[in-house]
Amino acid sequence: MTFLSQVAAHIFQRHGTQMDNVWVIVPTRRAVSTFQQHLSQHADTPFLSPHVLAVDDFITESAGVLLIDPVSLLFELYEVFREIDPALEFGRFLNWASVLLTDFDRIDQYMISPSELFSYMTAAKALERWKLEVPDGYAPKLETTGTQRYFKLFENLQTAYLALHERLLAKGWAYRGMAYRLLAEQIEERVRDNPAYEKLYFVGFNALSRSEELIVKALVKAQKAEMLWDTDAYYMESKRQEAGKMLRMYKAAGWSGPWTWEGKHLTETRRHIQVIGVPNASMQARVANEIYGQRAGDPNAGTTALILGDETLLLPVLYSLGGSVADLNVTMGLSLQNSQLFTLVDALFEMQRTVVAFRKKDGSGTVYIPKYNHRQVIKILNHPFIRQYEQKILKTAGASPNRLIQKAVSAITTANLVYLDEQQLMTFGENNPLFAALFRRWPDDKPLAIIHQFYSLIAILKAVYAERQDAIETEYLYLFENLLHQLETTLEREERNELVTIKSLKLFLYELIRQTSIPFESEGGSALQVMGMLETRALDFDRLIILSVNEGVLPQARKLNSLIPFDACVEVGLPTYQDQESVMSYHFYRLLQRAKDVTLLYVTSAEAYGTSKGEKSRFIRQIEHELVPASAGAITISYPSVRFGQVADKKPVAVPHDSLEIPKSEAILARLHQELTGQFSTRKNRVFGGLYPTALNNFMNCSLKYYFSQVISMQKDDEVSDEMDAAEFGQWIHSTLETLDLKYRMAGEEVTAETVIEKLQEQYEKQFANRVTESGMNRLLYRVAEDLMVRFNALQQEWYGRNLDVLQTEEEWDTELLVETAIGTLPIRIAGKIDRVERLRQPDGTTLIRVADYKTGKVEARDADVKSMDILLTDSQKDKARQLWLYQYLVYKKMLQNKGLQFGNEWIDGVNTKVVAGFYSFRNLEGGFLENKLYLGTPEEFVAQTEIHLRKLVADLFDPVQPFRKTANTKICEWCEYRKLCGR
Repeated sequence: MTFLSQVAAHIFQRHGTQMDNVWVIVPTRRAVSTFQQHLSQHADTPFLSPHVLAVDDFITESAGVLLIDPVSLLFELYEVFREIDPALEFGRFLNWASVLLTDFDRIDQYMISPSELFSYMTAAKALERWKLEVPDGYAPKLETTGTQRYFKLFENLQTAYLALHERLLAKGWAYRGMAYRLLAEQIEERVRDNPAYEKLYFVGFNALSRSEELIVKALVKAQKAEMLWDTDAYYMESKRQEAGKMLRMYKAAGWSGPWTWEGKHLTETRRHIQVIGVPNASMQARVANEIYGQRAGDPNAGTTALILGDETLLLPVLYSLGGSVADLNVTMGLSLQNSQLFTLVDALFEMQRTVVAFRKKDGSGTVYIPKYNHRQVIKILNHPFIRQYEQKILKTAGASPNRLIQKAVSAITTANLVYLDEQQLMTFGENNPLFAALFRRWPDDKPLAIIHQFYSLIAILKAVYAERQDAIETEYLYLFENLLHQLETTLEREERNELVTIKSLKLFLYELIRQTSIPFESEGGSALQVMGMLETRALDFDRLIILSVNEGVLPQARKLNSLIPFDACVEVGLPTYQDQESVMSYHFYRLLQRAKDVTLLYVTSAEAYGTSKGEKSRFIRQIEHELVPASAGAITISYPSVRFGQVADKKPVAVPHDSLEIPKSEAILARLHQELTGQFSTRKNRVFGGLYPTALNNFMNCSLKYYFSQVISMQKDDEVSDEMDAAEFGQWIHSTLETLDLKYRMAGEEVTAETVIEKLQEQYEKQFANRVTESGMNRLLYRVAEDLMVRFNALQQEWYGRNLDVLQTEEEWDTELLVETAIGTLPIRIAGKIDRVERLRQPDGTTLIRVADYKTGKVEARDADVKSMDILLTDSQKDKARQLWLYQYLVYKKMLQNKGLQFGNEWIDGVNTKVVAGFYSFRNLEGGFLENKLYLGTPEEFVAQTEIHLRKLVADLFDPVQPFRKTANTKICEWCEYRKLCGR
């Protein structure tokens, strides 16, 4: 028999069907419906139910007051403090107002004298408690500026507390704790002497507040009330068990009369307990669904409750249960703070907070243009609510969705737009109303305008979820809209509207969101009940699945969000975290009393709930070492392990970790053919594809990397970066050098330091127009680049004077090489983009053509210099030298084919012309031109030798017997972007 069915039988036996003026007070509204169901089973004919109320409803109804809403309460308290301190800012007030109201609530519930409490915390009392021993002739230096503010606050709190009570009572309002205090102070005239209250039963309570205790004692003493306890000998007889701490005191005091009831369910009921560790919090939902499903539909399974120690898991649990559980009741609030809608609201506030004003000069002078940071913009555009809008609304009948939002994100990332103004975003959004609702700049001093902008956004999102029919998200939207209406009504008073800035509006709104939840109501009777721990009070279930039984969750961590210090709470009789732990311990063990099948899930990960070890709750330890031995075999315990992955009857195939291979299928060989033979683009009027130095290095170092990068073209997602990375820095240097060569050196013009600085600045502004350049890492890199470029120009003039001519800059060279492959003879395009080709006049009158590649990273002479082809083709550290080798080959091949080289209008005869290749390293400028000194004989011999090796490499690339496989040299993997794909 459950506790509430026992209570129903007890009350029916006392009163029969005549219960017009009988009152049954239970801890929760969920217990109200369950009790009424049990009571209805005791009569064959209809009868009037007694007044069955949750304790909060009973208190406010009997006290004769209306509960004030949170918005109005905050403003009432603020106006009280403004009378005390007219200079108090609303934003500063909001930082501690909600904590103070919680303290006021506790003070009233526990009937604490405000004068006693607040005087205890004044400076004089602090001196007395601290017992400072000050030498003769010295005054105690207690009151610094900080301590003065601290003690002044508590001197004002009593005044504020009394003034708030007075204001609220004048309007017939009260907050929850105030209602408790009012009823406790007027219990005689309101309840005890009121004939409407014939008999009251207080059912299933544990730790009573002082006000509750005064109310109950007065009624019990007058023989108008009876306490019906639900206790167990296991924790009542042991002073060590914290679950019975308060109940043992009540029983010993004897004021509640005969102790009704105390059983031995915990130690004598036969039950099995499973304790299961799960890797992370959200996986508990999946495990709980599996455990429930094992006995779903079993007529002997009885009632089942899925209890959430961590109530933020409600959504994961509901989605995990999905359509597999049709008979389900939820008895707890779904917090608006834990919704996706809140994350969108939070992202909008963060975007507005991080706005940067950019200076711009126009005809009227300097103006400041506010711009949003790309991080917040992209976060908002990628938000699930916004993507749902794209999926459901931006489409025409029978057509696929318009990818407006995806195109906007792509445009931002492709152009690397770090900061964006409102007009840019509206252009990307094609003036869609959603973009206007999201990206209009908020005025700092007009909170109502911000609220109206939220209304516009809600109206747009409602259309999405009306079509999608997502009940939870739709309810969140309506809740948020109602909250905004409430806030708007309160702010419409002119003096209040002027108080609120964006910052204080955010604080205010977030506090209201924290207090707001979807109030799921349950009528009971479903096969599965989902609820929080507090909703289980007075209820019993045959089968329990309890989640998050971790230390710090059940029970909660030892902290109390309060302005009142621990020693003051102890002194005046306010509850501390120790009392909270005792209360939670009672709820836990009382829930276990009549259960026959219990599963306790806890999280094992080191980061679980802020603990250092993923520590299981002390409740589990107590069960293992105290309850199980005390049960004398009635309780059994097991520790099943959880494995996620393939279905049991499908045996996974073991694959050696280091043997990842991709065979060369016909489709892959066809792709290689297409990639390496080169294709002509009429649109771009150029040939693309072929074997480039980077691709060749990838293949020779790790053929699997070649597969990822060239065959399937796997690229990293574009990301916007505030700071330039190494590639962007190199691109900026390259583009500046190209400009200087084309416009000056190749035109015969002198390049001065001033010219270098000017062109560097031009290219910087062109490439990084949407970044903050006046400070930070970007500014530092600019100074580095300026220094390097000026030094490079000076060294070139010092070393070579007028003997060095730039012939070409940033041009692509290519040639065709016939290769015998497994799929036939193919014309392979060998290509490379050469940074600079220059001519150095030698003292003996011969011409030296130098193929130069710029490196903004550090390159040493040994990186370019290779003594033999064997080293070049086998050493993975020689990838830079292989690049120079191919460049040198391309120039020699062209020179031999054409009997010379054509650069613009200038012809260079191939006779007595030597070609060398090397690097300019901008982190090793003093090293000069770092030349590859690989000697393969005459130009003809160089080309012939090179083509022998290239044909062999290309043939290997097309060989179907040689799969793409990852390298055995793990040093190559250190900076590889694909290392995670192959487990390195």
